[in-house]
Amino acid sequence: MREKKEKTAGSGRVPERCTAGRAIITFSRGWQTLVATRSLGRRGVEVVTGDEYAMTAASFSKYSIAEFRYPNPTKEPAAFLDALEKTVIKHKPEDLNTPYVLMPIHKETYLIARHRERFEPHIRVPIPQIEHIKQVHNKGTLAAYAAEHGLPIPKTWIPENLQHFHSIASQVKLPAFVKLREAASGVGIRKVKTFDELVSTYEEFVQHFNLKEKDYPIIQQAVGGNDYCVTTLFNHGKMVASMTYRGLRAFPAERGATVMRQTVHAPEMETIAGKLLGSLGWHGVAEIDFRWEGTPQTQPQLIEVNPRFFGGLIQSVESGWDYPWLLFQLAVKDDIEPIKETRTDVRTETPILAFLATLQEIAENERGMAALSESWDQAKQEFLTGSKRRGIRKLFHGVKEYFDIKARFNKARELLEEHKDNIYDVLSRDDPFAALGVLYPLAVFLRHGKVNMELITGEGETDEDE
Repeated sequence: MREKKEKTAGSGRVPERCTAGRAIITFSRGWQTLVATRSLGRRGVEVVTGDEYAMTAASFSKYSIAEFRYPNPTKEPAAFLDALEKTVIKHKPEDLNTPYVLMPIHKETYLIARHRERFEPHIRVPIPQIEHIKQVHNKGTLAAYAAEHGLPIPKTWIPENLQHFHSIASQVKLPAFVKLREAASGVGIRKVKTFDELVSTYEEFVQHFNLKEKDYPIIQQAVGGNDYCVTTLFNHGKMVASMTYRGLRAFPAERGATVMRQTVHAPEMETIAGKLLGSLGWHGVAEIDFRWEGTPQTQPQLIEVNPRFFGGLIQSVESGWDYPWLLFQLAVKDDIEPIKETRTDVRTETPILAFLATLQEIAENERGMAALSESWDQAKQEFLTGSKRRGIRKLFHGVKEYFDIKARFNKARELLEEHKDNIYDVLSRDDPFAALGVLYPLAVFLRHGKVNMELITGEGETDEDE
């Protein structure tokens, strides 16, 4: 019989069961957390899931034996640590030989790493040292570290203050990205194509996120190619597992998190990842983003490091690299079993967001109106300065594009077909109630009137009183 769910951390011990171990997992709203919960639960590990919100995917999973709530780790760090410590002590197995692992999923990882001494007397904590996290998670320090060690990274500008920004803004080769130093999942990043956009976006970020000078955004030159994500597991500086997937869709487009993926063979990128984190003595999981044009003449460009579990975890697990279980083994035995069966024919997607990304691409591929407008402008120019015949020809070409409904329909059908046979983060025949986790983003949408990525992903802070 399933244990009654706990809404807050309390006292007392949970009755002992025959189990392969027990894990405490945070950020239960995340689809990647559901993946981790199922991964461990299917192997006999009892999983206790926690979040600051209710109606989360992992809490609905049959593999979650209990749940707990905690305060916002960014706004109330001390209260968060107190609640988590109480939960860890409450669920500590009576048999000290029972494997017991704390597995933070999202950015609360950094706070736990900073205060790991509070938890390590009670539970295994297989996460990187906070000094290592700070070195690579901050995009400014990462850029400086990569340049120092000869690792490929796009040209990056790191303004010290607004005066410094204005003095170097004209040197930035556009298009470029304005990026918060410490954010992920497409929050705090915007592509700019003109000098005016660069200046206005930079000043907007400083004001909107209420940044101190040491946290001012960086500017990074845009590079061509596709998005690649190298996933890794390290054992005190030794890379013991790695796999790479390519992003097929992102939401929002050009700056958002990858929401449709495909496994690829990418030894060069994995070698760079090994050099980057191995030299730090990294311990635990990490995911490294690259951009690459996919030709032998070009070199993959290091974009950023995600020093924790990553949104595309389902892609790794379904392809044979079961990182939650591997990390659990590493925490308990200081080693992992060999990875034997892997696949490269797997495609996965994040529910709702992947479909929104496809709809966004369909909208952007509605070439008709853009073609008509462009042809009209070209025709007017030809009428004024060139051949009237060429002007008419350009105009009619735009009209044809505008009314080419069949071509536009076929493009939309082609994009929608890409969802066929994909594996979803949420849907599972043996764990159907976890699909109720879509209630959380739905509640966010109803409350805020939009898909609020800051709140869904836990990146940034959102005013709950809006």
